[in-house]
Amino acid sequence: MIKIISPKTHDDFKEYYDLRYKVLRETWGLQKGTEKDDYEPISKHFMAVDDTTGQIVGVIKLMEKETGVGWFSHMAVAVNSQNQGIGKLLLTFIEDEARREGYKILGCMARLVTTGFFEKYGYVMNGLPSHYIGTTQVVWMEKTL
Repeated sequence: MIKIISPKTHDDFKEYYDLRYKVLRETWGLQKGTEKDDYEPISKHFMAVDDTTGQIVGVIKLMEKETGVGWFSHMAVAVNSQNQGIGKLLLTFIEDEARREGYKILGCMARLVTTGFFEKYGYVMNGLPSHYIGTTQVVWMEKTL
């Protein structure tokens, strides 16, 4: 069974950031440290943990973009755990957390290759794609909660 918790210890955060790096940055050949941004201290961090193995299989973070608008980012699922519903589980969890925080809209900067996933769950593009890293493009996607 997969449970979603917040990282608490130094080791939790190390594993949390390691997964973010492996899935979101290492594949682009970027160096360690690029998996973090300036918003880490003001964000809420969550990780999906496999009860049976204790392994972190997914991560996501949430912050306030502006009044009433939540912004989730750095959503990643371990390569060997993809296509098993963990992304959906993280997304459902973060939507519930955003509602608890009082956000009326929740959004993310989605890579163009992932927009279909978010559209399945009611997110719509709001704006034009822009370059992020190299040739990778992202677009703001949002959902009314």
